[in-house]
Amino acid sequence: MASAEGGRILNLVKIRTIFLVVSLTIVVLFASLVMAGRNRKDDLYRALGNLAQVVHLIHTRYVDPVNLGALGEGLDAGLVESADPRAAVLDDSEVAAYQTLLKNPPPFGIVLGLRLGTAAVRQALPGSPAAEAGLKEWEILEEVQGLPTRGMPLWRVRLLLASHVKAGKKIEMTVFGRNIEKHRKVELTPAPWSPSVATSSMDDGVQVVTITSLPRGAAGKIRAILGHGPLVLDLRHLVWGREDQAIAVADFFTSQGVLGIWKGRRAGSTTFQAHPAALPVERPIVLVGGDTEGVGEILAAALNRAGCTVVGTPTEAHADHMMLIREKGLTLLLPVSRWLASNGKPIDADGVVIDEKVDLAGAKKGSDPVLDRGLKLARGIRAKAA
Repeated sequence: MASAEGGRILNLVKIRTIFLVVSLTIVVLFASLVMAGRNRKDDLYRALGNLAQVVHLIHTRYVDPVNLGALGEGLDAGLVESADPRAAVLDDSEVAAYQTLLKNPPPFGIVLGLRLGTAAVRQALPGSPAAEAGLKEWEILEEVQGLPTRGMPLWRVRLLLASHVKAGKKIEMTVFGRNIEKHRKVELTPAPWSPSVATSSMDDGVQVVTITSLPRGAAGKIRAILGHGPLVLDLRHLVWGREDQAIAVADFFTSQGVLGIWKGRRAGSTTFQAHPAALPVERPIVLVGGDTEGVGEILAAALNRAGCTVVGTPTEAHADHMMLIREKGLTLLLPVSRWLASNGKPIDADGVVIDEKVDLAGAKKGSDPVLDRGLKLARGIRAKAA
């Protein structure tokens, strides 16, 4: 991608790699000073002074000429991402595009994550161009349209993908999985698609509903497929979606009480109450695991508050509430609060509360001990009702 934008991003990646190291060093220095009990304001100014000196030395002594714009952007990215890898510092020309991106499914259906400091496929949403192209969970996107993603902020990768979708242009990637020697080329073509919300199947009288995403309107689609007998809700691969849809789904199963709470140091707190119109269906057995993250954890915690039994293995423990914040000409995408588990602790601390943990050690290949346990509990509920 021989363009001014490509060159700018390459320069940014180089500078940002330097500043990730510098930022982490300063964060560690600052933390150690605070732990030593020194004056915090003096420590902050000292750390900022050190950073200014580092900027000066890189600008004057670095082996190659340094673009000051890229230097500043790299500094911004390094600092905010030390707080959260999904955080972003946006200039005015990027705010509108990112607001649009946040309201819609991920471009090409790629939910991004970080692996080995590089953009990776956290999830390829079912039914998306990414899933159709065979992208696998946690495959690393080594290059996107000829640009290396190592050191590139995830939000910039998202905008790069979104720009190709908007323009209706194909995008090329070099990806690799666990076997780093096996690289492959993937080409994605923009095409109309809608996120797959859920699938339903029956297992000896128990309905199993697997939820894969929670886009706008997902709650209504899930409600339409729910039966009236024993139910298992499988959230083990639920990562992406809208927080309000997670609360709306949980609201089907109880008519009273708290369903969700998020709380922040400055943002305050918000509590979501159940509405007195629960569906006439059994409370489900809820399955979770290591790939349950974000809205999956918010939904699992809400269902647990509603009296549902949660079964499985520890979740990802990453469910924060993000907001775009604009102040004095600067726009940041930041986590401003944490969603709380049913025990009142932040989900980011320990994940969701699991009522019945399943030990996967020694499980036979092809078996599913978590689903088996969930089905057994659901059948027990049916037997008691009979």
